[in-house]
Amino acid sequence: MKLTLKNIAIAATIFSISAISGCKKDSTPTPTNTNTNSQSNPDTYSSLSDFYAKNGVPLQTFTINGATGGSFTTPQGTKVRIPANAFWDNSNQVVTGPVTIQFKDIYKKSDMLLSNVPTMLRTGQLLKSGGEFFIKALSASVAVNLAPAKSIVVQQPNSLPKDSSMMAYIADTTGWTQNSNYVVDTAGSYLYQITTLCMPLNGGSLCNTDDYNYFSHYSPTSLTLQTTDTVSLYNFQAYLMFTGINTTCVYHTYPLYNGAPLGLQCTLVVVGVRLSNSKLYSAFVPITITANLNVSYHLTQTTTANFKTQLSALNN
Repeated sequence: MKLTLKNIAIAATIFSISAISGCKKDSTPTPTNTNTNSQSNPDTYSSLSDFYAKNGVPLQTFTINGATGGSFTTPQGTKVRIPANAFWDNSNQVVTGPVTIQFKDIYKKSDMLLSNVPTMLRTGQLLKSGGEFFIKALSASVAVNLAPAKSIVVQQPNSLPKDSSMMAYIADTTGWTQNSNYVVDTAGSYLYQITTLCMPLNGGSLCNTDDYNYFSHYSPTSLTLQTTDTVSLYNFQAYLMFTGINTTCVYHTYPLYNGAPLGLQCTLVVVGVRLSNSKLYSAFVPITITANLNVSYHLTQTTTANFKTQLSALNN
């Protein structure tokens, strides 16, 4: 499953859970970061896709027993409960041996940008996110499906004010969409119930808890980006990071976006790799959205560390 955006393709991403017999968490609780930049110069990238691959949220790996089920808790506090006999193999037989669960949980706006999983529909409709996650189950290195009438419950911690309008989304080839999965909000968390995984199974399932209606209270207007840079010299992407709202917007139709919510504050973040030298460039421009706004920016060379520091400051 992939979520396709401009210039890139994204590979695409409960209650108090008591321990269930047969569950085994990998011996190292902190996940290995498979996205580490192994180049001698950590600020050199072959493309923007390379930048995302090396700086996005790392993949975590857990192991359960297929016959008895199990549960695990990630370093970010996400709790996942998997029932007994939850998976079928390609022959529609119940998986009874070890099952490897690959998992990512993406909550902060900075992580959404670094992983390139923005919270908006392909139509440009903004979504207020309660958290994203990626999940994939494998038996003997082969992706497996949920068995009929089985479901996985993901408890997403929520430190923000409760939002009873949250719904379950999953990413397919057209972007975020709804299916039979659903969300229940409880005190301090959202319970995302997975009843359907995304096809093809080998791509895993990228899920999102979202409020679709939050931005309907704001009139949309156009926001046009202007720059003195020669854009053809860069592999780049532009985002809007909204102040006080867990939303990351990507420009599908650069340089014009017609769905900017009038009156809100945000920061324009442009990140790119210059094709001639493979260096990282960026721009950060604070904005208050007014009618038919034009915003100017200029890309300057930066380091990965400095870019992440500036980006993290926008998480509030």
